[in-house]
Amino acid sequence: MSSNQSRSTILAVAVALVVSSAHTAVARSSAIDPCSLLTADQVKAVLGVDIAAGSPISKTSCMWKSTGKTVQMATVSLQAPGVSWEHLRVVLPTAPGKPVSGIGDDAFYTELGTFAPLAVKKGGTIFIVKVYGVAAPDKQLEYEKALALDVVKHL
Repeated sequence: MSSNQSRSTILAVAVALVVSSAHTAVARSSAIDPCSLLTADQVKAVLGVDIAAGSPISKTSCMWKSTGKTVQMATVSLQAPGVSWEHLRVVLPTAPGKPVSGIGDDAFYTELGTFAPLAVKKGGTIFIVKVYGVAAPDKQLEYEKALALDVVKHL
């Protein structure tokens, strides 16, 4: 086998592996029910208020909302297959993501005024956790980290 044939064979195998793993990641992300990633009890344990069962927002997002006078809510949104992690990190160049360690393969949050959504990558799955009704962004991030750790256990 010539050197050019060897390179071509190696290149073909590498491309096949990348395509195969990308297909598996896409299939996995689209097959996940976002409402199965957390329970009302897990959200209640983090937020400290009574929480209703998860309710779908869309095929890729779920919401857990408080049931009492205190209005708080948590959402988990799975990113569509094909969304680039690198692109997600730089979507808002004026509000760069800040790294968060210890959750999934990679994670970051972005402070956007009173919002601080947390994005997490675990294998081929990318999701965003957001807590509403908590005024301080640092407290939101604390809650989002705790919820994201629970989500990662289901992936």
